[in-house]
Amino acid sequence: MKRTIVFFLGMTMLFCLSGCDIDSDENFQFVILEVVSATMPEVFNQNEPHSIEVVFRRPDTCTFFSNFDVESDNANARSIIAIGSLLTESDCTDTNDEVTAQFEFTALEIGAYTFRFYAGETLEGEPEYIEYVVPVKPEGLN
Repeated sequence: MKRTIVFFLGMTMLFCLSGCDIDSDENFQFVILEVVSATMPEVFNQNEPHSIEVVFRRPDTCTFFSNFDVESDNANARSIIAIGSLLTESDCTDTNDEVTAQFEFTALEIGAYTFRFYAGETLEGEPEYIEYVVPVKPEGLN
């Protein structure tokens, strides 16, 4: 029994000491993209999906849209950041293109939802947001 325990402890130590090589030679990094505007509905219908179209700035030819990071600040507030992938081993040309992407949102709560889209930084380095407030029409009302 002691030999088995010593064997497993030895193997565990071997795995811990050898570890994993996390240098995967990836040629990209994630970056934050500046949102220019969003197309929001005038009202959300409770428990129905709504498509929200977001226009953001693509700074160069090496940056591509990846996804949105949506965080709940509280029950009815959302902060949204557009995330891009920047190829690090390429020759890039500045573009400042405006690109559109969308995500789905379903309002579950009654009241109004506040959406804050990251739009860049002020000259003082403070984050700037574009804010939209959209009321929710309760389920079953016409």
